[in-house]
Amino acid sequence: MPGGSSRCAAMLLFDVVLLLAVACSALVLGKLLRVPPMTATLLAGVLAGPGGLGLVRQSHGIEQLAELGVSLLLFGVGTEVSFERLRAGITRKVGAGAIQVALSVAVGAGLFATLGVPAPTAIVVGFLVSLSSTALVFKLFDDCDELDSPHGRAAAGVLLFQDLALIPMMLLLPTLAGPREHAAAAAMTALAHAGVALAVLLVFARTVLPRVIEAAARSGVHELFAPLALLVAFGASLSAQAFGLSLPLGAFLAGLALSGTPYAHRIFAELLPLRDAFVALFFTSVGMLCVPWQAFAEPAALLAMIAAVAAKSLVCAAVIWALWKSPAVAIVGGAALGQIGEFSFVLAREAAGRGLLPATLEQAFLTTAVASMAATPLVVTFARWLSERRRDLTTKATSAAATKVDVVVAGCGATGRAVANVLRATSIPFLVIELDPVRARTMAHQGLPVRNGDATRRALLEEAGAASCRAFVVAVSDPAATRRIVSLARRLSPHAPILVRAHRVSEIPALQAIGATEVIPAEFEASIEMFVRLLTRLGIPRHVARVQEGIIRLGNYQALRGAISASSLSPEIERLIRGGIIEQAEVLEGSRACGRTLGELQLRSRTGAAVLTIVRGETPIANPGPDARLEAGDLLVLYGPHTAIAGALDMVEPGDSHQADASEQV
Repeated sequence: MPGGSSRCAAMLLFDVVLLLAVACSALVLGKLLRVPPMTATLLAGVLAGPGGLGLVRQSHGIEQLAELGVSLLLFGVGTEVSFERLRAGITRKVGAGAIQVALSVAVGAGLFATLGVPAPTAIVVGFLVSLSSTALVFKLFDDCDELDSPHGRAAAGVLLFQDLALIPMMLLLPTLAGPREHAAAAAMTALAHAGVALAVLLVFARTVLPRVIEAAARSGVHELFAPLALLVAFGASLSAQAFGLSLPLGAFLAGLALSGTPYAHRIFAELLPLRDAFVALFFTSVGMLCVPWQAFAEPAALLAMIAAVAAKSLVCAAVIWALWKSPAVAIVGGAALGQIGEFSFVLAREAAGRGLLPATLEQAFLTTAVASMAATPLVVTFARWLSERRRDLTTKATSAAATKVDVVVAGCGATGRAVANVLRATSIPFLVIELDPVRARTMAHQGLPVRNGDATRRALLEEAGAASCRAFVVAVSDPAATRRIVSLARRLSPHAPILVRAHRVSEIPALQAIGATEVIPAEFEASIEMFVRLLTRLGIPRHVARVQEGIIRLGNYQALRGAISASSLSPEIERLIRGGIIEQAEVLEGSRACGRTLGELQLRSRTGAAVLTIVRGETPIANPGPDARLEAGDLLVLYGPHTAIAGALDMVEPGDSHQADASEQV
């Protein structure tokens, strides 16, 4: 007996080692070929499994390990789906997700019902088809900095509802597998019982788990967090199973209960390496289940499955078009969601175990799922190309007359709103163009001039006054749309400065080549601000810090990127700091200089800075004498070393002038 157990354990260990070797090889090759990790492991499983080379066999032990991987995957999803994120834009997210899931289930079930498939199985197929891959879509958009783009936000809203829709779908499987008499009543009863169980588990996890984790954190035992993280994930899974729910569902609830707590990310970080290993096992093992030649033996089922996935993609595009009011967003969003997702594999395993998914349909599902996930990156690339060339296929220009504004701002995210608020405060005429109708309405309610539309359309830019404006600000999150807007703006206004907010420094050369005057990458702006404040805290004069800030920006942030060594940068900084420079400064209301003469200020003797010219209005006063009185709004042209200029700036900026005067008299 012990010998038999040892042989079984050795065989399981051999299969796991071989499966991990296949997964690792797939991940390396996927990286080289730029294939998403999930797709790479799925394809490797197909190749290594019984449907391919037959290197690895499916076993019960591998299935159990794979189920643990799914539990960890859902635990991670739960920690990231915070309650705050659920509440943000909840109406549109729920509306878009509910319509998409309902229509996709109806289309999938209807297609297979026409093939004579029993109603419960047809409904299960509709469930499987309606879900898209959260991991794959987020990875694709994150690689291109498009998570915060309009199509990224639209896809995220639909995916969020799909992830939550998995819960009632899994709860309905036992009812679908049971007797058909009183099925509706049984389904309602099952959902009600499951709802109570979910509420009990969620309340318990929300009230107890954070306190347990906080006590572990206060204990100071750092080694405690890794086993505690496993205890939380797998303990919640077992608790859910005790209530009649599935293991992965319990892990998801535990993650959701911890979301928003201070320790959620720490717990998840402890599980991340283990989760990645188990998830790689899961997708490789799922690929092993796929036997393409069996799917091709039933062409009607395979074609129906492919048609259902294609119809789901069109449904997603239509829903996004209806709620986000943009064909371009609908094209990319629908293409990104046009595949079968990872949670469908979880659902398929549950359904197959209950006899709801025959082997022929399971093979059609697996083959279509692997193919659709592998094809998604190519489909999304084509959709981006199509959306860039045909941003709006139905809307015509509404007016040929241009609006007279000084500044056109494209995008009203955090950056766009900040720019708009400053422009309003300074009474500079401007107009904001925003694609998202919800954001546009919010800004309009705040009294800001905003136009809802796609800034990549030439007609809309012309109507907004881009041809005659004095400056253009581009603050949209979509890199492809940013390039198109800059190109159009430069053609419409050859001489106006175009300021662009970019995500990465690598985007600067391309944007400058198509006409951007200044590109401000969010990637390094926080670093610059921290650097300047650090210098100020260390006692470096403000003016010196400002010069070094300017050097970094003029060098396209190469200093922060490590592209320039300290030895090559230092001579330039030293030359600017040690030498005399010419600087402009405005006399502000409330400063020591306002209303006083140069003789009274004794600017030259006190600071070492010389006033070369005073510009009042449009009139320059060259070489002013000691009797020249300074007024608010005067522009001074100063000359001197940096320390002198810094002292002069203190006198023209607002401060405690009375205290300063008293100290001077003393």
